[in-house]
Amino acid sequence: MAEQRETYRGREIILRTGAEASTARATAGIREDEAGAEGTELYIDGERIFTMRDAGGKYIASGFAFDPQPSPVDLARKIIDYRETGE
Repeated sequence: MAEQRETYRGREIILRTGAEASTARATAGIREDEAGAEGTELYIDGERIFTMRDAGGKYIASGFAFDPQPSPVDLARKIIDYRETGE
């Protein structure tokens, strides 16, 4: 898979997986052990969100106490909703 972009509530979500994520990590100087869930990279408005998978295979984000989400994009939407309620 390559790069997936989506706009949600005016915020840009970028999801990179596979070779796209590896290339972006190398360019940014991010080590493989900092890569996140199976090499998945998630960005919201250019801010990198560190993701990991729980034992059930769902996605969680470091620093956020949300219920695990079925996909990184669903997780990004949850983070955006949370941030908008705090603004």
